Amino acid sequence: MAGGDRTPGSRWLAQLIREGRAGALRADLAHFYQRDLLDVWRGTLSPRAVYELVEHIPDDSAIQAELRGGRQHRGWSIAAYLAAAQVDASHDTAWVTASAASRKSVKRPARVQRPGGLAARARTTTQLDLSSHPLARPLPAKYRGTVKKAITKGR
Repeated sequence: MAGGDRTPGSRWLAQLIREGRAGALRADLAHFYQRDLLDVWRGTLSPRAVYELVEHIPDDSAIQAELRGGRQHRGWSIAAYLAAAQVDASHDTAWVTASAASRKSVKRPARVQRPGGLAARARTTTQLDLSSHPLARPLPAKYRGTVKKAITKGR
């Protein structure tokens, strides 16, 4: 790196350092590989080797969190996001069941908090409109009132 080496990884490493992500990278190299980022300047570790190590670093690492948007993403691997979605789905199932069985309005359960405002995006639901679907047919009159009640009851 000191001699202006332009092998694959040099520009990438320089960009990470310029963006202020060297701390996260250094922490991950020490934690996962027992290597020091300063080894690049000492000549015992090439920028390409650092690049290749980071390519295979776990999703819940500090550098992955930095690349996703910051420290609040630390510990959120794909498995954690899927687990949060699964918990939300089971809460929704219980809520729908309770709403159907109750005469009173049942409050919708809170979503699992996710970093970066993802819970807010998960909370917003859009109404499914199939009226323009080629197989759509008008609902028979005897069912129109009950369906509308069931839809508005959940809100």
